[in-house]
Amino acid sequence: MNSFQFLEKLEQIIEDDWPTGFRMLRAVSLLRTGASDEEVQRIVRTSGTHLRKLKQATDPVGHVLGVDPAALTDVRRGKARQILGSLLVGRCAEMVFEDAYKREVHTDELELRDLRESRSDTDYRLYNGNKRPLYRINIKFHGSRFRRAPELVGLDPEDCFALATYKIYGALKKQEQEGLPYIFAIVGVSGLRAENVGAAFVDDDVEVLSIVQESRLSGKRDIEEAIVERAVSQRSNAFTTTFADIAAADWYLLSARRADDLLRKYLYERVFALRVRGFAQTFRGAELDMHFSLKRDLTPLAKYFEMVRDEGQVKVATLLERGVI
Repeated sequence: MNSFQFLEKLEQIIEDDWPTGFRMLRAVSLLRTGASDEEVQRIVRTSGTHLRKLKQATDPVGHVLGVDPAALTDVRRGKARQILGSLLVGRCAEMVFEDAYKREVHTDELELRDLRESRSDTDYRLYNGNKRPLYRINIKFHGSRFRRAPELVGLDPEDCFALATYKIYGALKKQEQEGLPYIFAIVGVSGLRAENVGAAFVDDDVEVLSIVQESRLSGKRDIEEAIVERAVSQRSNAFTTTFADIAAADWYLLSARRADDLLRKYLYERVFALRVRGFAQTFRGAELDMHFSLKRDLTPLAKYFEMVRDEGQVKVATLLERGVI
């Protein structure tokens, strides 16, 4: 893919929603459509000096990127597919959860608000009829099975869910600060791996992201998300297959309080890193995880929905705070 092919594909992906860090690429795009220097300077908010340097460059696109779009490796393409696959899996999990909530909780007293655009540790927040927040919800997907689970944490690989201890700590601290229960909604599909999902993305999208990742520009996450959202809106094969797999899977729920209680109870049994000498050297890049039993430690999401409908939000919030759920 040469520079101008890259720019054309990028324009199709982002349409007219250019990230701030891509403003000089937008300048190249505007100049190609015949915009005057004055118009370009006003729209992208750049100086005449920067614009002259851009126009004088042999390859304006490469000049902005800081890389040659045609000089890419398969390693970079593989990383781009991994990123897209991981993001699409997460997006599908969020969509399935939202659909399930709307379908199962038949009440006007509760409102589920989407907070994903904030890119925080919260995907959704639940509000009551008075628009007051009730609790935070964070969605977790697990696809890889822990094969050594029987040996290291005493759990069946198919019944094992790992959650980083720092995430449990952070969730509990946020719960204590706000006085609002914090919930992890958990789903897993055995064998559904990010690299396999990423392999189903079209080559042009992967090529564009590979170039963006290699560039010196900021705002790369915006491009990643734009490609994923386009796969969703176009109902691509990557999306429909992944969505169907996650929709058919079992969902569970775990409160931050219960996660913390179980962490303290099974600290040395389920956080095997604490028993391994030289863990950081042996398992490079691995997080310090607490391992839960899906069937014994977590609550099925369907049961939670039933409790919200039949027993009311006040009781459910109490059970969440007590660590029963």
